[in-house]
Amino acid sequence: MWIEQQPSKRLAADRREAGSCGRHDRLTVISACSRQGVYSSQGVAPLQGAEAGVAAILYVLVLMIFLAAVVSVISARLDDFSHQRLKQTQTIWLDHAEQQLQGWYAQNAAWLDAGGNGSAPPISASGILSAAGVQPLWNAQLFVSDATCQSAAQGSLCYRFLWLAIPSMAGTAPTLQNGVFVPNGARYVSVSGQAIETRLYNAALHQVKRMGTLLESGFAASESAGALHNDDLDWFAPEGCTNGNGDGPFACSNGGWISWADYTQGSGLAGTQNKNPWGYAVEVNNSGGEASDTATPYSVELSSPLPWGGAITSLVAQPF
Repeated sequence: MWIEQQPSKRLAADRREAGSCGRHDRLTVISACSRQGVYSSQGVAPLQGAEAGVAAILYVLVLMIFLAAVVSVISARLDDFSHQRLKQTQTIWLDHAEQQLQGWYAQNAAWLDAGGNGSAPPISASGILSAAGVQPLWNAQLFVSDATCQSAAQGSLCYRFLWLAIPSMAGTAPTLQNGVFVPNGARYVSVSGQAIETRLYNAALHQVKRMGTLLESGFAASESAGALHNDDLDWFAPEGCTNGNGDGPFACSNGGWISWADYTQGSGLAGTQNKNPWGYAVEVNNSGGEASDTATPYSVELSSPLPWGGAITSLVAQPF
């Protein structure tokens, strides 16, 4: 009987201990029962809730960091796209403005560079932009150099440079120092007056040469068409001109210069181009200066004025 009663007493004791764990407050329960290896449902539930709350907070923080990173990447890409788009737009605008300035320069080269070496431009930078039809955007600025001259085949060649710049949003503004353009990070285009004036100069050389060829052909045609082939006749000058030997279809310059239009009036060359690329009238002298109207070989002189002074000249002699 004694042996059978021992388990009952221990079971009762265990139940009392378990009951006492359930009656204590939660902190006491967790402490006491954990030492005993006994966990009640009332002690475990609050611990699981705290862990879930911490996990939720951590999840939200991680999500916020992730979203912030995504927004940052998207924002950076949008900024880069906007920058590239702006750069393309400015490049297109600069290219178009460059063409407008080149066209304006070519049409006004004689007036723009007439002052010669070291001369300041006869018009302000803003005046050039307005005349060329360029509306400044993004605080664009035009810089114009003083004229520079160099030696040429005949006389000299004078020109200046233009720079149209859009200042950088970060950095020092562009400037012109001693005739040298300093962009300081600006996006810009340049217009070379040297290239423009060189084209005009070469065109003037070609024009004078072509006019000389026309006069040689006219001289030969007049001589061959005459009833008498007299080598002593000056077909570059009309009858009654200063030397008395003239018999050609052209006008007399009377010892000075007359325009090509006046000289060829009444001849087969009337109506041909009479102004050089800068808009100046090409002049002719058939009875003075370098022209020979007193003895063979007879000759006539052509002169194509340069805007900055001097001229391109050519002495055309009878072809035989």
